[in-house]
Amino acid sequence: MFGLNDFSINFLTGTPVLVSLALVGLLALAVFLYYRTNPPLPTFWRVLLGALRVIAIISLLAVLLEPVISYNREFERPRRISVLLDRSLSMERVESNLSRRARLDSLLSSESYGRLRREASVTPFYFGGNLESDQDKVQRDQTALGDVLDELKAQQMTDPADAWLVFSDGKSNSGRTVTEAAATLGIPTTTIDMASSAGAFDVAIENVDFNNVLFVGQLAEIKVKIGWRNAAGKTVRINLLGGDGTAPTADFPISEPSGKGEITLKYLPTQPGQRLLRLNLSPLEGEESDRNNSRTISVKVLKSRLQVLIATARPDYEVGFLRRQLLKSDNYAVDLCVTGPRAGNLSRRFPSSQTELNRYDLIVLYDPDPSAYERAAPLLKSYLSEKGGAVWVMLGEQFASQGSVKWFNDLLPFSQSRRGPIEYLDFQGEPAENNLFHPAVRLADSRTGIREAWNNLPPFKSLVRCDVIDPSSTQLVYAAIPSLPSDRTPILGFRRFGPGKLLANAALPFWTWSFQNIGFGGSDSTYASFVNGTVRWLTTRDDFDPIRVAPEREVFSRGEPVRFDAYAYDQGYRPIPGVTGTVSLKERESGTIHDADLVARSEGRLEASLERIPPGHYSYTATLSRDGQELRRAEGTVAVEEFSLEEYDQSGDPATLSSLARLTGGSSYTYRQFSEAVSAMNISRVKESISGEIVLWNKFWLLILFVLCLSAEWVIRKLQQLI
Repeated sequence: MFGLNDFSINFLTGTPVLVSLALVGLLALAVFLYYRTNPPLPTFWRVLLGALRVIAIISLLAVLLEPVISYNREFERPRRISVLLDRSLSMERVESNLSRRARLDSLLSSESYGRLRREASVTPFYFGGNLESDQDKVQRDQTALGDVLDELKAQQMTDPADAWLVFSDGKSNSGRTVTEAAATLGIPTTTIDMASSAGAFDVAIENVDFNNVLFVGQLAEIKVKIGWRNAAGKTVRINLLGGDGTAPTADFPISEPSGKGEITLKYLPTQPGQRLLRLNLSPLEGEESDRNNSRTISVKVLKSRLQVLIATARPDYEVGFLRRQLLKSDNYAVDLCVTGPRAGNLSRRFPSSQTELNRYDLIVLYDPDPSAYERAAPLLKSYLSEKGGAVWVMLGEQFASQGSVKWFNDLLPFSQSRRGPIEYLDFQGEPAENNLFHPAVRLADSRTGIREAWNNLPPFKSLVRCDVIDPSSTQLVYAAIPSLPSDRTPILGFRRFGPGKLLANAALPFWTWSFQNIGFGGSDSTYASFVNGTVRWLTTRDDFDPIRVAPEREVFSRGEPVRFDAYAYDQGYRPIPGVTGTVSLKERESGTIHDADLVARSEGRLEASLERIPPGHYSYTATLSRDGQELRRAEGTVAVEEFSLEEYDQSGDPATLSSLARLTGGSSYTYRQFSEAVSAMNISRVKESISGEIVLWNKFWLLILFVLCLSAEWVIRKLQQLI
């Protein structure tokens, strides 16, 4: 009856017999008491009073017996099947005069799918870059099949489907990989491959390898990786557009029907600045799509000849070798400023204005006397923290003889707490393990090689022992003194001042690295590597400005949100509260403006996301403010590609669909085998059983019923004037 079986009542009380006998006795007493009454009552009132007494007794005994009703219900339901329908742009690809989506729509109107809907409970879902029950809300510019599988599993956590049926071309170009998601799915999944192996020929740019930091006058290689199908015997031409000077081109003959190749373009930048370069494959007649024939990249071109100032009171071999090494590379213009009494015709004053100082990309202070630069202290601080300049301080005898000079020590990564003479001894440098690959430390290509290189260098001869280490600094190399193996005296370290950097060394000389190796018939490559690596790192601006805002990258695909990240910290890198900001994009040709607010995501970090930005080149203005005062303004350019991730490669990926089916215990079919797929699926009704218990004791309503029945009985007895 009602599908119920195994119906039973159990009593949890330890004395069910005694309670049952008490129940019978009390019921008999209730009947006896109201069988005759004094004064006599009509039958209705006697029955009502007896019923109230019986109900109260049963309520009481239900509590005492502690009854529990157990049951088991069996029933059948239709099998639940979730159908995932690919609505990404790649489904619009035409193969054999029919698009994949039209082919899918044909399957959905077939008798096989109709049978599936009649015999099972089918719920459709639509996906692309996201999962939706409404196909009009699908992000069609990308396919994130792995993320979609995870999202559907999470949605069905409490009521999972019995099986999944996936219609797709298998191409997933965003988010988590399909195999990772399938490995933990646990739901049998049948996949239907909607792609066809036949099709017209197509050539596409698949990837670009390039260095995003280039230098004026230095030839750079841009390697373009292409893929093609059914294109044997054709020749493609690639052009680089948007650069300064002559636009390089290259031809690539194709000999195989399908495959991949690489084209190398030579680019010679002539002007510094940010560049958006467009790589374009000339479209070929009959090509299936030319929307995947272009790619935009962003490069930063730096001045090739950086301006360097070397300031010293007493030039010696160290200054001479450093100056010669910088001039050898033809990347630096070096000014020598000698301020000592014996400077002769090299005599020159140190820059006395901010404008004069700021024209240099790097300032080298060799063995400085802090008192000689005291008037320039505000200029140096502004040069570091506001211009983002670079300073290299080489500590020597004059610095040690001056002792502690507060304003100068506040700039250094390490300093002396009191005056101490320079020490002359032989020792090696021991690089810090966590900074082995810093450009100033990396003298080889492996960790072991770097350690060995520093150990085999000509020894240092002088040491300025610094016992005060700034907590915000980074130490790169320590002195390895055999007589003091536990001593950790830093000899090379740096500090950051917003976008600026100051590097200091407390050991000399370095010039012997070049002189001694050349003297023994070797090369000065180690010295050159140290100098070039140190100077390049110092003069390259990076993203450590504590208050900054910038796009996530310079080039976005169509359909992707254009995201900006912002950071607001003080000079101690503590979050600044109450910071707000805005981002404004302006399209170069039409002048259309898109705005978004920078929203706080965590302490000191904000983020803005601009959705559905049309393809084009945009200039942006981003600002950070607090209490009405502007903290930072950033300007630059970004590009949104004319094609989306879906248009890079629209070929099918049957291997992905096969892996999805295999890892979940399902099967994979082509669209031509859809009838077989439905026949093989288990769509029979599912038998289920529900077991449950109804506890009839320990219920508040039993107490209420007991009290109400006795109260009603007492009221009636009073009204009827019963004894």
